[in-house]
Amino acid sequence: MSSAPSKTPHSAEPDFDLDYSIHDFEVEHLPDSTYLFQQIEDAMVKEGALPEGRTLDVACGVGRLAARFRNAGGQGWGIEPSGEMLGLSRLIVPRDAVVLTRGVAETLPFRDGAFDRIVCQGALDHFVEPHAFMAEAARVVRPDGRVIVALANYESLSCRLGRPLQRAYWRLRNRQPEGRPYWQIPDDHFHKGSLAFVRQLGGQELTLERAYGLSLFWLFPGWGQALAFIPSAAGNALLAALNKLAHGRPALSDTIVSVWKKPS
Repeated sequence: MSSAPSKTPHSAEPDFDLDYSIHDFEVEHLPDSTYLFQQIEDAMVKEGALPEGRTLDVACGVGRLAARFRNAGGQGWGIEPSGEMLGLSRLIVPRDAVVLTRGVAETLPFRDGAFDRIVCQGALDHFVEPHAFMAEAARVVRPDGRVIVALANYESLSCRLGRPLQRAYWRLRNRQPEGRPYWQIPDDHFHKGSLAFVRQLGGQELTLERAYGLSLFWLFPGWGQALAFIPSAAGNALLAALNKLAHGRPALSDTIVSVWKKPS
């Protein structure tokens, strides 16, 4: 999925994980997760698809998103460091639907101005040098193009509320958590996603055009389980209402979508 450090976020000598595996991405697919993942992918298609245009998905995984750009009438390209993920793509995406290549985000093997849109879905916090990626994205996107990044927010409302709540619960029960708490940055993330982190990504090469949020309360204790017990129509309506609230509140949302352009 990404060029990721194989050491912890606090390692002084990060390197690249070029063997990212499908088994590294395991989330219980309760209604809140299913809804959010679909919203992220749909947002990437809405922002990144361009009829007769060329869109590059950076850290593309198996290439499903790139195939959706092709289905929208444009060209879908993808770059991915993991040989396993690219191998799986042959079983999932028709070979003539997309152009996939192996490489890392910080050194894109494409000519200047090669793409109309660059997208990066849920992977930038894995990158060792996200500013290097943004500079490369600015180089390979056309002057009137856009760079779109979707990033998990570890300062979301869910994380802000869940962090003290779960810690208090563990203290009261005199117990330690089993596994990594959802609000704690995973070891394979080299950066903490937040709106403040997003805003400083562009450097001199890209200007933030807009940022918006997707979803509220993802992974909050008991939330997904509660949604699973109510009628799906009611659950979807509730998720949609919260998603609408999140749109204008990216600092509190579960995922932040940012759209970048070259300075005029």
